[in-house]
Amino acid sequence: MIIYPETITGSRNVTADVCIIGSGSAGSVMAMEMAEAGLDVVVLEEGGHYSGADLNQDERDMLAALYRQRYTKDLNIALTQAVCLGGGPLINMADCVRTPDPVLAMWGKKFGIPDISPDRMHPYFEKAEEILNAAAITDDQLNPNNLMVKTGAEKLGYSGENFVNNRVDCIGCGFCLLGCTYGRKQSTILNYLPRALEAGASIYVSTRADRIEQKDGRAYRVVATVIDPKTKKERAPIEVTASVIMLAANTVNTPQILQASGIADGSGLVGKNLLLQPHTMVSAFFDEDLKSYRGIPQSYACTRFEDADEDRGLSGFRIEGGFTLPGQVSTIIPGFGPELKALMTRYNKMANVMVLVYDEPAGEVSVNRHGRPVITYSLSEPVKARMITAMKEAARIFFAAGAKQVMFTYEVPTIIDDVSKISIVDERGIQPNTLTLMSFHMQGTCRMGPNPASSVVNPYLESHDVKNLFIVDASVTPSTAASHNMLPIMAMAHRTADYILTNRTRYFG
Repeated sequence: MIIYPETITGSRNVTADVCIIGSGSAGSVMAMEMAEAGLDVVVLEEGGHYSGADLNQDERDMLAALYRQRYTKDLNIALTQAVCLGGGPLINMADCVRTPDPVLAMWGKKFGIPDISPDRMHPYFEKAEEILNAAAITDDQLNPNNLMVKTGAEKLGYSGENFVNNRVDCIGCGFCLLGCTYGRKQSTILNYLPRALEAGASIYVSTRADRIEQKDGRAYRVVATVIDPKTKKERAPIEVTASVIMLAANTVNTPQILQASGIADGSGLVGKNLLLQPHTMVSAFFDEDLKSYRGIPQSYACTRFEDADEDRGLSGFRIEGGFTLPGQVSTIIPGFGPELKALMTRYNKMANVMVLVYDEPAGEVSVNRHGRPVITYSLSEPVKARMITAMKEAARIFFAAGAKQVMFTYEVPTIIDDVSKISIVDERGIQPNTLTLMSFHMQGTCRMGPNPASSVVNPYLESHDVKNLFIVDASVTPSTAASHNMLPIMAMAHRTADYILTNRTRYFG
C-alpha cells in the first residue's frame, strides 16, 4: 500500500520488521527482497509518487517535481539527484552498466572485501538485469546524435559500444529524463516496487527521514516528517520502530542523516571519500537537422580512453552520446540573453556528448548548523588533465563525423570550426566556475570494508558501530563502481539482501 500525505492528519507510530529510507535503486531492491521473504516492510520516500500521465513531459513541472539540484560549496559543480518514488531509475537514461570485473577484483585485493569476486557478483547482476528487462541497444535504435558519435569514433579507429538499457518497445519520444509516461522504461516503479507492494510492503511518500535512533548499540527507530507536497510545509511527525533499518538515501543524504543522528561514525569517515565522477558537455553543430532530442537520448559510448584493472580500478575517461530537452540544454550551454538565444535557435542542428572522468576520493559531505548538507570537492590536477584531454578527443570525434563547429561549455562561448584549433582547451584550462561541470553518479561517503577504523560499514554493508543498521546505496563503494550507478547499486543490494535473509534469525529472532 502507498500512503499519501493527505491521508495523514496527525502523528503516527508504526512498527515493522524492516524500515527502508529511500526508494531508488537500492531501496526498491530491498523493499522487494524483504517483503517477498515475508517480512513486514515500511519504506519512507521523501519525494512524491509520479507515474503514467502524472509524468506530463513538461520541463517546468517535472524538473521541480522529480529533481533536487545541489552544488559544491564553491558552486563549481552541480549535483543532480532524484527526489521521487523510484528514485534515479525513474528519471535516468536507462543505462545498465555492470561494475567491471577488474574493479570487483580490486575491491577484494586492495580493500579486503570478501565474497565480491566477479563469479560471486555475476548472479546478482543477472538477477537485476532480468527484473529490469535489460537488453543491448541495436544499431538501428541509435538516434542521429549517437550515430554521429559512433561515426566519428569509428573513423578515428576508436573503440566503442552500444549501451545495455532497460527499455521495452521504446517509442523514441526522448523525454527519458522526465520519467516515461508510456511505461516503456522499465524503472523500479514498474517491477521491484509493485512486487514489494504485492507482498505487503507499505510505502510512505512525501515523508522525510530526519534521524535514526539507537538503543543498546542497535538501530531501532526512524524519526520522520510527512511533508505537504504542494506547500513543502511539515504536515505531521511519524516514527517507525523496526528490527532492521536500511539507509538508501543516496551519497549525499545518507551521511547527512547519519550526522544529524550522531551515529555510526566511530571511524570518523562518514561523509568522507566523496567521488563525483565529474562530467562536462561538448556540443557540435551540423549543417543538417539532427533533432537529437528524438529517439533514445543516450545509446552509444566511445570507450577507447577508459581502462579497468585490478590495481587501479577504473581510470581514464569515457565519451557518451547524450542529448536532452531545450530547458535543460539552455542551462548547460554558454551565453546569456541574445547570445544564448542565437545558440538555442540552432538546437535542431546540435549534437552533444557527455564527458565522464573517473576520479579518486576528493570530497566530503558535512552538515551545517541548519542541518543541511555542505558538499566540498576539488578537482585534482590529474582529473583536470584528463578532462582537458577528453574534451579535445570529443571535438576530434565530432569533426571526424562532419561537424561544422564544436562548442565547449565555458562561461564565455568557445566555438571552433576546425580540429586544428582544439588547443584552445589547453589555453583556457579548467578554472573554478569557468566551465559547466556536473555530477550524476556520486559515490563513496560511507565506504565499506572489513576494518572499522578505515570504513563505515562492513563488507555486507552493516554499520561497524550500530547493529542492524545497513547502508545500501552508492555511498558504500570504496572506488568508482562503474560509469553509471544503477546496476552496481542494485547488484550490491541483492547481495546484502541475500546475506540478511541467510542470517535471518540474527536480525529478526
